[in-house]
Amino acid sequence: MINKDYLYTKIWDDLSAVMLESDAFYLYAQDPEDRSRHCASNLSMNNTDAIFEEISINDNDQMVVSSNNSIIPLSSTDALGRFFSSYTFRVLYLEVTGMCCRLVAPLMKYAIENDIEIRVVYSEPREYLLREFQKEGLNKDLSESIAGVNPLPGFIRLVPFREEPLFVTLLGFEGGRFSYLITNKQPSYDKILPVVGVPGYRMHYPFETFWGNRNALKTTKAYERVVYAEANSIVDSYLILGKISDYKREPNMIVAPIGTKPHAIGAILYAIKHPNRVELLYDNPKRSLNRTEGVGRILVCDVTKLLNEN
Repeated sequence: MINKDYLYTKIWDDLSAVMLESDAFYLYAQDPEDRSRHCASNLSMNNTDAIFEEISINDNDQMVVSSNNSIIPLSSTDALGRFFSSYTFRVLYLEVTGMCCRLVAPLMKYAIENDIEIRVVYSEPREYLLREFQKEGLNKDLSESIAGVNPLPGFIRLVPFREEPLFVTLLGFEGGRFSYLITNKQPSYDKILPVVGVPGYRMHYPFETFWGNRNALKTTKAYERVVYAEANSIVDSYLILGKISDYKREPNMIVAPIGTKPHAIGAILYAIKHPNRVELLYDNPKRSLNRTEGVGRILVCDVTKLLNEN
């Protein structure tokens, strides 16, 4: 299988040399990790014609715009429309490094459904801090806790599948989350297909994924059905879901994006492209602080091109 990242993804090696379109709109969010601030703070110095807005999400699934404290309900298409129409731009850059999935998903959905040209920016960590969550369990994982399964804004599925769908889990290191979702949804074991990221940001990370999820993989025998996708690739995770559907001759699937951020973005894109065939299952983790260290590569994925050609 040939990776297609080169067709849709580029790397920003030197941010001081990156020139955005003059009619670009750059949305970003900050979390406690320094890499969430790295791109926007550097790009804004040399791209004075572009629009930069910092956003966040509150406990009521509302987006908060930092520059004017305006509140936009993320479940409201009309409200999102008014937000985007208040700016003059042609290309939307959505930096997902510091955004949770509840914020990313409805913004991407609105942009794609309304033909806004969109590119996703993601700063990789230089490395994950593995010392604590090599021990399985929620409180030893990257997440301090999980808020429970709750549909992402704009992704509520009202009609259940007529037959049991595939249960595809894009795994990270956090075995507690995988176990929780299996317990919560109770899928048939033979329907569970784990997706493991390779080669990982470090060569040994796939082994950490298997170790962290060892109990659930063993109990369900899902290790017999593991599928692999590039760990840092939005493109590969998006395409692998289509390949799973084709190979299994089963278009309907529940997808749980509990691994890397690029895998989560790929899963959300696949759900947007196939709204009647995919249900996103998300456990809404509360992230632990200091999960990673440093800034790695900065990836920019042309989402519009990816969806139009696939």
